[in-house]
Amino acid sequence: MPNIKKNFLNLFIIIFGCAAILIINNNAEDILNIKSGDLKTMPDNIFNKVQYIAMDDNGEPLYTVSSPRMKQYYENEVIEVDSPNILLFRKGKLPTKIISKNGSIAYKRHNIKLFGDVNMYFQEKSLDPFLKLSTDEIYVYLDQQLAVTDSRVFIKKNNSYLNGTGMKSSLLKGEFILFKETRGKYIEKK
Repeated sequence: MPNIKKNFLNLFIIIFGCAAILIINNNAEDILNIKSGDLKTMPDNIFNKVQYIAMDDNGEPLYTVSSPRMKQYYENEVIEVDSPNILLFRKGKLPTKIISKNGSIAYKRHNIKLFGDVNMYFQEKSLDPFLKLSTDEIYVYLDQQLAVTDSRVFIKKNNSYLNGTGMKSSLLKGEFILFKETRGKYIEKK
């Protein structure tokens, strides 16, 4: 007889637990105050084979983006780009070229996030060799002319190189500060 009471109590606990889970699951939308209709996962516009030119308030070009596919999200003012090819215009300097696998552009805030095999190419003067910067992810703040990353960075110019983890770069001055695990080799050009 005690086994029957024990089995009955266990069965009651299991049924009560299942019922509680079903009730909580059904009311989860109300508890979180999230309506599934408010979640937006579809872009407002999709463009194929496009070139986007961003201008500042004075009508001067800030950057251009070429991409095989762009998705615009109007409400949060973001454009997602596949395989972007970007030219950043620097005041009084040659443009900086950036390519990556993916990117996100907050066009009203003038911020760009690039990720997936990011390569940046700098050139101070037209006859200077290119400086190539490679990383996995980078944030570009156009108003401050800054590029920032927490990822590994590899910088190469001619036969000299510098690598480390984390970086802050002044795009205007062409300066790079690596934060940790910094190593490099400088070979003077003869």
